Amino acid sequence: MKLIDMFSDAAPIYVIAEIGVNHEGSVEACAKLIDAAADAGADAMKLQTIDADRSYHPETESYAIFSGAALTLEETAQMFEYARSRQIEPMTTSGDPLTLEWLDRLEPAAHKISSGLLTCTPMVKAASQTGRPVLMSTGMAEVAQIDHAVNSARDSGVAHLGLFQCTSLYPCPPEQLSLETIAWLSNRYGVPAGFSDHSVGVLAASLAASHGARFVEKHISLDTSQPGFDHRLSLEPDDFAKMVEGLRFAEQAKGQAEKTLTETESQNARKYHRRLAVRRDMAAGEVLTREDVLLMRLLPQHEGMPSDSYEDILGKVLARPVKQHTGLVSADVE
Repeated sequence: MKLIDMFSDAAPIYVIAEIGVNHEGSVEACAKLIDAAADAGADAMKLQTIDADRSYHPETESYAIFSGAALTLEETAQMFEYARSRQIEPMTTSGDPLTLEWLDRLEPAAHKISSGLLTCTPMVKAASQTGRPVLMSTGMAEVAQIDHAVNSARDSGVAHLGLFQCTSLYPCPPEQLSLETIAWLSNRYGVPAGFSDHSVGVLAASLAASHGARFVEKHISLDTSQPGFDHRLSLEPDDFAKMVEGLRFAEQAKGQAEKTLTETESQNARKYHRRLAVRRDMAAGEVLTREDVLLMRLLPQHEGMPSDSYEDILGKVLARPVKQHTGLVSADVE
C-alpha cells in the first residue's frame, strides 16, 4: 500500500515500522530491520536522520544517542533504495532544515515531524513546502500548539496532512495512551489521524484501529533486550508480525456504525428466531391456548408467524387442521 492512498476513506490502515536509531549506526543492522519490517507486513519503514551537531547541545542525552547511532546521508540513501526493493516505502524524521532539504531529494513517502519538532515552526513549514505528505506527532503538545502547527502547515501549502496521537513517555503506560484522542484529532482538524505507539506489547495498536486510527507507527528491534535507544519499547520481528495481523483483524472487524444484517446472518435469523407452532395435531374449530401454542425454532423451510403475534392469536379458533410442530400462519386462524 502507498501512503498517498491512505488519504482515501477506503484505504486500509497504513503500518509504519519505526526503525529510528535501533540500527545503532550499522547499515547492516538497518537492512536486517528493513527485511524484518517487510516480512512482517509493514507498509513503510521510518528512520530518524539527525545531525546531532546541528540539533542538540553536546551535553544533552539526545546528543549522545544520535551522535553515536547515525547513518551517513549516503547510507540513508542506500537504505531508502533497499526498502523500495523490499516493496515498502521509506521515510524519515529530519532534524534540521538542511537535512530535510537533502533527504527530500530521495523522494520519501512523507516527511515526519516528531513530537519534539511539532513546535519548531521552521521545520513544519519546510516539510510542508516540499509538496509531499506530512505526518506530525502530537506528543507533549497542547491544543493551541497543535492548532498552530496545523495552521503553519496549511499556510505553507501542505499537500496532505496527517496527525498522530502520541504520548511522549517511553514506555507509555496503558492509562496514558489516550486512544480516544485519535478520533478527536481527525474531527477537529479534518485530517486522517493515527497512533504512534510507545506502549509495550502488541495490544494497543489493535485497540487504536478500533478507535479510528488510519495509520500506526511502532518501533521495531532485532533484540528488545539490548540496552539503550528505543529497544525496550519496540517489538521484535515475530511480535511485529503479530501486531500487523492484529491490525488487519481489527480493521476487518470494525464494520460500520449502523446495525445491518449480512445475507448469511439473515439466513441464520430465519433458522434460529422463534416462530409460532402447535404442540399437537389440532383440528379445525379448536381454540388456541397457551398449552398448545409454542414459541418454537422451526425448520428453515417452514413458515410460521413471528413470535410477537403470540398474544394476538391466543383464544382464536383454527380455520383448518394443523399438524404437530407445524408453524402457524395467518390462514390457519379464523
